[in-house]
Amino acid sequence: MDQFPLPPQEPPQPTVRKKRPENGAKKNLQQRRQVLSFLVIVIGVMALLSMVSYSSADETNGDIRFSDLYKVFTNDPLVAQKSELTTNWLGLFGAILSNFLINSTVGLFSFIVPVLLLMWGWTMLRSGNIRRLVYFTNYAVVLALLGAAFFGLLRKTGLSEVISPEWHGSFGAFFATVLQQSIGLTGGIIITLSLTLVAVTLAVDLDLHKTSERLKETAVGLGGMFGAKMDEWKEQQEERSQRRAEEQKRTAAEIKVKRPDDEIDEEEERPAPRPAQPKRELPRPVPIVTKRVDEELSPVSIDASDIPLEINEGVQEREAELEEREVEDEEIDYVFPSVELLDPTRYEEKISDDELKSNAAQLQAKLADFDVEIANVSVTPGPVVTLYELVPATGVKVSKITSLSNDLALAMQARGIRIEAPIPGKGTVGVEIPNHKPQMVTIRSILNSEKFRDSTSALPLAMGKTITGEIFIDDLAKMPHVLIAGATGMGKSVGINTIIASLLYRLHPSELKFILVDPKKIELSLYEKLKNHYLAVSPDIDEKIITQPQNAVIALKSCVIEMEKRYDLLASAGVRHVTDYNARFKDGRLKGKDTETVKHRYLPYIVVIVDELADLMMTTAKEVEESIARIAQLARAVGIHLVLATQRPSVDVITGVIKANFPSRIAYAVSSKIDSRTILDGSGAEQLIGRGDMLYLSSSSPKPIRIQNAFISTEEVEDIVAHVGKQKGYSKMYELPSALEKKKGANGANGGDKDELFEEAARIIVRHQQGSVSLLQRRLSIGYSRAARLVDQLEEAGIVGPFDGSKAREVIIEDESQLEIILKSL
Repeated sequence: MDQFPLPPQEPPQPTVRKKRPENGAKKNLQQRRQVLSFLVIVIGVMALLSMVSYSSADETNGDIRFSDLYKVFTNDPLVAQKSELTTNWLGLFGAILSNFLINSTVGLFSFIVPVLLLMWGWTMLRSGNIRRLVYFTNYAVVLALLGAAFFGLLRKTGLSEVISPEWHGSFGAFFATVLQQSIGLTGGIIITLSLTLVAVTLAVDLDLHKTSERLKETAVGLGGMFGAKMDEWKEQQEERSQRRAEEQKRTAAEIKVKRPDDEIDEEEERPAPRPAQPKRELPRPVPIVTKRVDEELSPVSIDASDIPLEINEGVQEREAELEEREVEDEEIDYVFPSVELLDPTRYEEKISDDELKSNAAQLQAKLADFDVEIANVSVTPGPVVTLYELVPATGVKVSKITSLSNDLALAMQARGIRIEAPIPGKGTVGVEIPNHKPQMVTIRSILNSEKFRDSTSALPLAMGKTITGEIFIDDLAKMPHVLIAGATGMGKSVGINTIIASLLYRLHPSELKFILVDPKKIELSLYEKLKNHYLAVSPDIDEKIITQPQNAVIALKSCVIEMEKRYDLLASAGVRHVTDYNARFKDGRLKGKDTETVKHRYLPYIVVIVDELADLMMTTAKEVEESIARIAQLARAVGIHLVLATQRPSVDVITGVIKANFPSRIAYAVSSKIDSRTILDGSGAEQLIGRGDMLYLSSSSPKPIRIQNAFISTEEVEDIVAHVGKQKGYSKMYELPSALEKKKGANGANGGDKDELFEEAARIIVRHQQGSVSLLQRRLSIGYSRAARLVDQLEEAGIVGPFDGSKAREVIIEDESQLEIILKSL
């Protein structure tokens, strides 16, 4: 029974035994540190006392050396005499120590030694921050050396009677001699003062700008006080001169009475007053326009590999305020959106020279591992990507470099490397490496630039910046259509918003109309507020922003009819392009040319934007492809342009017919080379890094251009749309011609072509025996205009009766079998 409690008591014993050595070791270490810190403090106090009681007489009384301390105990009479003559508080030891520190080191600046000893001892005793003390010690030693050198130089200028050797010591004299022989006394003084200022600035973290401002304010205050005293003195002088002048006048008057001829002589001697000449206008100084540029990178070279590295300067664009533009024949009072609605540009740190040199050295070293010799390296830093242009040595195949893209990406630790070999127009191979700290390219920086403001493009698109930092703007009117593709989340929606914002900031509502197709129903819904300003609609549908595939087909067909009508108008005016037509219309040269079928009008640009083409191609591929092909082939001259976007760049979406009519294409990052070839007819898009990084292939460029797309946030889009939407718009929306009407003449007229839903509408009416427009709207999901036209067509076919006020029309046909006979006969 007594043995059972013993096992539970055993585990605590080894635990206690293990802790005791640890606690003892810690305690022992702490005691050692306290003892050491106490000894350091004692040494510092003794050094301080010896230096405070230093006297040059101790040195002159006898030749004091450290060896004399060993002779103290031998009763040497010479040492005893020196000890009696010493006045130092610490006796012979203090005299020897202070003599060594002051005369053999840095003079009076050696007071820093006991101060540092006391600081080190106190910090160790309190277990303080040693790192900060090391930092302070380094700067204190440097300042002591600089101070000693400065006073050594001053003593050599002829101030030896004022400045004794104790001021600078042996070190100061040595440094002063070195500086005097190398750069002279004046140069040495300038160097020491400059280095002292730099050291003080770094030591105390001094802000030179703020300090100079404070000195300036002090100088201005002193100058003001001095100026006030000077003004007061001038006033006193003026009062004295006035009193003297009055006394002289009185004296002159007395002389004039006594000697009148003298006044005449004085007037003859006095020079005749010059006629007042007009003030000469000085030439006005020519205003100097300064460009605020970021810190530019200077050319550097790679010493390790002896390969010249040239860093090209990035293109810097000037900012300019957007001017308000006036549009002729303006029907509404419209104010363009201001750039203040956009977020301000954030200036971020550019890639450093060190990073450029490091990347170039790694790139050269990795290529050398594969026996690829490089003769020259040229670097062009951009906002997101840096271009390294390599000049291969003689005998190196370009294909050998392009095959090493994955190896280079591994060596550079980059997210993706794109190799362009060769660069068009240059005998170099381009290696594009993403920056570790990419910069944000904002839409405001593009729209607020002079390049955008001064652009003469009819439909300017602020696309972004190239890898050289140059603002890239292209004209949609010259593209004339653009195809956009890329994986999900790579920047397509932002790119579309950028396109729309660029046009909203440049064109008046009378000059531009949008047809927005958004099958996803959420991407372009923000722009519905533009309905009375910028949106164009078809009368056959009841959607402002088109979301249904069937309605998209109708809108595209309406756009085709609009295109045909515009061609008739251009032919009647005798011009070949919409810009020439609008110019003649504004000049009034088309007045009097209207006929019953042709009525001239101003033709705004129409931009059709489809956010997701894949959804339309899956449901109504044949109709969509046919309309898109017709518009892409013919609509350029009449001012109708297409912007198609898709996140599924496959051949069943981007068909050969569509691709052949879209020479301008934008590719964001994709997942495979196959998708890249589908968009660009070549690889490259699979190596993009996303977040707006894109390749732009234009009709005028043989190879795609890499651009960082300008970013615009959803909040910025909402602010722009709200600014436009709150203004008074047109009384009705811009209406496209109906896709159900037969074209007659230039403006068209009601025709006999049946609506494609005619037969289905007839069956619904006969089946329900109700000739109601609202019934067709509900059953066919169409708008009121189209449903009313269907009822009118049914009346012409004899299926329903005439209009009877608020009542539904009478259904003449009683059964569907009779209806089928009528439908076959039509």
